Amino acid sequence: MISRQYNELMINGHLLRGDEILQYCRKSNIENMKLLGAFISEWLTDSDTMQVQTSGSTGKPKTISVEKKQMLQSAEATASFFNFKQGQTALLCLPISYIAGKMMVVRTLFSRLNLICVKPDEAPLKSIPENTFIDFAPLTPMQLNDTTNSSMVKTILLGGSAVSSKLESALQQLNAEVYHGYGMTETLSHVALRKVNGKDKSEIYQGLPGVKFNTDDRGCLEISVLYLNKKIITNDIVALRNDHSFIWKGRADNIINSGGIKLFPEMIENRISTLLEEPFFIAGTADHLLGEKLCLFIESENYDTEKLERLKINLKSNLDKYEIPKEIFFIQRFQRTASEKIQRQLTIQDFFRSK
Repeated sequence: MISRQYNELMINGHLLRGDEILQYCRKSNIENMKLLGAFISEWLTDSDTMQVQTSGSTGKPKTISVEKKQMLQSAEATASFFNFKQGQTALLCLPISYIAGKMMVVRTLFSRLNLICVKPDEAPLKSIPENTFIDFAPLTPMQLNDTTNSSMVKTILLGGSAVSSKLESALQQLNAEVYHGYGMTETLSHVALRKVNGKDKSEIYQGLPGVKFNTDDRGCLEISVLYLNKKIITNDIVALRNDHSFIWKGRADNIINSGGIKLFPEMIENRISTLLEEPFFIAGTADHLLGEKLCLFIESENYDTEKLERLKINLKSNLDKYEIPKEIFFIQRFQRTASEKIQRQLTIQDFFRSK
């Protein structure tokens, strides 16, 4: 695939080519549109590679080089899975600064879709132009907490963070087909998908065409993709079903070893997500007896006595003995990455440093 051959982009119903795209984007007063113009400017150069920024959710953000041809091959795999057709509408409401936004543009270039661009805020579905039907909309779970205008969308792809049981329950009421993607910057967005709602919903992630999975001696996922130059070794612990599918259990670097019992924070968080309105996470802190003790961190002012006791009772009702938090901490503001992912360890370090 030659990236320069993919130089036509339909934006908000306007079919543009080459420099016309740049001029259109520069005229916009929306920052994300200006970034779209900068991305297309880089895409149209003679270079075979592009620089992309990782989110920093599992370490320091870094810039990596990726091949444009690989981005097109990733777009082709997604197009095959969702059966994209020329002229279908796709929503761009993710920041172009990160891989998810960039890949939505590349999918549009590859499949000749009509890209509907709105501001990447917390409720982008409200900004869909009147009487506009969207065939495909990539969103973060936070953006879908407000489901206004979801009836105008056929297929929703969630990514960027986990889908809580509370949100997943709410999504069963939507007419849109909702999928959750698994992927990262290094895999050029998602390489596996699971259906979140409907009769065929599942906890199993199915690999896209050309993707195979394995696990290492830690039980962490290894990803082999036909269009990538090397195997990707992750810190995600999974239950491998076969070489094309898996069930995600949590991050190896988040596992809590409490008195010899291994606890998966993400699985516990999912089970108690309906109990808390505020952002929260589960993590281990040092303990002289257990090695690590399981703690609950809530982004909030301290609860009053009655509310705290009610939470403790509900936690005991929803969790197994070893999963019940030994302590509950309240923090006014969690540390987050630029893409709003919670940085657990940095939040904990700052919290205890300030005590």
